[in-house]
Amino acid sequence: MESPSLKACTISPIYSPLGIALGVNQSSPEYYELLNKLADHNDFSSGIHKAHQQQDYNNITADARDNRLMLWQDPTKPELKIHVFANNIAVVEYELKLDQNLSALQLANECQVKTTQAIADIYPSFIASFTESVAKLNSNRVTLTKQHVDKPKIYWTTQTLLFARHEVQHKAHQALIKNWLKYTDCPDDADKIISGTQSYSLTWLNYVVIDEPLAPDDEHQPTGYAPYLETMILAQYFYTAQENCNTILKQAIDGAYNSKKLNEVSKNLAKSRVLARLHQVDYNEHLKYLKRFKRKLLAKILSGWDFENLIENGQRMIEICSSRLQEEDNKRRERSTVMTDLLLVTLSFFTVFELSLYLTEFSREMMSRPALDYNDETPSFFLKFIAEVDADFMFGFGFLLTFLLIVLYKFIKAK
Repeated sequence: MESPSLKACTISPIYSPLGIALGVNQSSPEYYELLNKLADHNDFSSGIHKAHQQQDYNNITADARDNRLMLWQDPTKPELKIHVFANNIAVVEYELKLDQNLSALQLANECQVKTTQAIADIYPSFIASFTESVAKLNSNRVTLTKQHVDKPKIYWTTQTLLFARHEVQHKAHQALIKNWLKYTDCPDDADKIISGTQSYSLTWLNYVVIDEPLAPDDEHQPTGYAPYLETMILAQYFYTAQENCNTILKQAIDGAYNSKKLNEVSKNLAKSRVLARLHQVDYNEHLKYLKRFKRKLLAKILSGWDFENLIENGQRMIEICSSRLQEEDNKRRERSTVMTDLLLVTLSFFTVFELSLYLTEFSREMMSRPALDYNDETPSFFLKFIAEVDADFMFGFGFLLTFLLIVLYKFIKAK
């Protein structure tokens, strides 16, 4: 006889090699056409769901837009879904059944082990479904990186226990819920769930969701697990993407202060800054397309994770990047100014030197050929004086005059 089982669902953000070029979004004309072509180039047994553009705000009970690139499923494993997002992030949703005789700690460990194994098993198929199709598509707007194609990178795994309302009446389940939520941010949620005043606890790592019966006087009350899990998947995506942006910014800052490849550093700083800002724009933009319940729940979840602090920290790093880019720009300007000054000094030297040579040559020619100044009543005292000056002295005078001009320029510039 099989042991009684518990329904559970794990949510795991992972690195996705599939990405969209920076700047391409749902407002781009080619966005949906691009995604559908990607699906068309795949074997349909891979279970890639096509994307469709819909009219905004035409249904108050549903989201106006879906910011996923696609939903990937393998028909042989319907219990596992991969929600593929932009920014090289996917979120794995995995439904599983657990032995309810296990303790809360054992259940959490079982969720981690089974989820890690399930992702490892399905990952080669996930990668294979995109590799050939991206090559066939031959578009610079779709990218397939070579990172983590052999082994999945799992950022973390959260686990949710799923109960129907009548199951919460069992004493064993009540004790389990209390132990399950004991070390979360709101352990008091357990008593509220047991008393029936609350239907969920979505705070930190261990979650509980109750499938409430539909209230006869409230047709818009969320029922089932889907609304809560969908919101948590969104929350996990936004948080992971922001963490990734912050990590990339930190790496760019590290390179900016320690690398000697200034051109490459400037490109990395600029790209990471744009990536972080675009993600913040995407987050704020997508909020207005969510139905009211999911928007409020998403805000509540992210508030519990101090998401605003994460964004503010990213903003501070963006400012550091901007400051560093400005410093590099100022250095380039200074180098350009120095080169300009050097060129001007060189030109001025040759000009003064040439003037000295010309005066010496002209004055001596005038003195040796009196016919050149036949209109003058008397010979030019100035030309006579220069003609009598030693040529070396004139060259030295040119050098001295150039030096004085440099000193004067420095003095004026300092002022």
